[in-house]
Amino acid sequence: MPEESAGHPAAGIGRHGEPAARGGASFRCAACGEAAAVIRLLGAGDSVDMGPPLGPQQHGRDGVVIDYWLGSTCWMAVDPGTQAAVSAVLGARDPDPAALHAIDWQLAPFFCRACQACYCRDDWHPVALWDGPFYDYTEGHCPAGHRQVIDD
Repeated sequence: MPEESAGHPAAGIGRHGEPAARGGASFRCAACGEAAAVIRLLGAGDSVDMGPPLGPQQHGRDGVVIDYWLGSTCWMAVDPGTQAAVSAVLGARDPDPAALHAIDWQLAPFFCRACQACYCRDDWHPVALWDGPFYDYTEGHCPAGHRQVIDD
C-alpha cells in the first residue's frame, strides 16, 4: 500500500508509468494508488480480450490497447508514425503519460494536464454528457478540481 500523506493517499506515486507485460506500460493513480490504465501496442492480427460482451477480438490494423481505464478495454487504430512514437514512449525506462497525451490525448485520457498526474476512473469523478438520447462525451474533475474531457 502506498504511503499516506496530507490528503494524498498515494503521494509517493510519480506521474511516470512502469514497464508492463508485452511491451506495455502501467500507470497508477496519484490519489489512491490503484491502476489508472495499462497501455500497450497491438499488431495487426494479434488478439486482445475486449471483455464482455465482445471477448477476444482480432483487428486488421496495428493499434493501441488501453486497459482498465473507465472499467473497460479500448482499442484504437494507429498509423505507422503514431505506432513508432507510442512504441518509443512505452519502451522508455519511465514511460511518460504527458508524451502519450502529446501524441493524442485519447492515448492518455487518465492524465491531468494541469496536475501532471495520472488518476483512475473513480478519482476523476466522471460525468457522462448526452446530446438528447445519444452519448456525447465524458468529462471528469480530478481530485484538485481540474476539468477535462476523459472520453469522447
